[in-house]
Parts: sequence; C-alpha cells; structure tokens
Amino acid sequence: MNKRIRNGALFGLIISIALGLLLANYTATTYEGDLTIIHYLPVYDYVVAVLRFGAIGTLIGMFIAWRKNKAEDEGPKTYYGEVFLGVFFMFSAMAALTYLWS
Repeated sequence: MNKRIRNGALFGLIISIALGLLLANYTATTYEGDLTIIHYLPVYDYVVAVLRFGAIGTLIGMFIAWRKNKAEDEGPKTYYGEVFLGVFFMFSAMAALTYLWS
C-alpha cells in the first residue's frame, strides 16, 4: 500500500477516534413522571461505538489520500474542495450516526 494512503488511513483513524470519544453516547436517559433516570452503557458497547467511528474515519482518510495520490500522478490540482467536502461529510456522517444510534 502506498505510504500516503497508509498515512491518510492513520490520520483518519486518530481524528475519528478522537471525535468518537467526544460524540459517542455512553448514557441512556429515561423519564418517569418527574424523575430522570440515567443508565450508563457497559464499557463494551461504548468501545464498539468509538471503534465504529474509527472505522468510518479510516475509510474516509484512505479515500482522500487515494484521490490525492491519483491526482498527483495526473498533474497539479488544488484539493481544497475535496478536503473540505471530505471533512464536512465525515462530521455530518458521524453526527447523523450518533443521533441514529443513540
């Protein structure tokens, strides 16, 4: 595997695990009348949720690095649009998945 793709995957993994630690839900809240009951999820479920973020970020990082490597062979081009869209969709996908799985 190309060094750039490997680095993209590693950076995507690190960034997405950091985001996963911040965004993954580790509590379940239930309301009964005027009482609020907070249940903490088991550690295994929390770790799986964080690793899910990591896997998604790794794939996105590999895709961005692959695109940069492919375009480098074809000639110079700016990547501000692709990087912005990649980061935007990564944050959007993680936020949507967090909302759906909570």
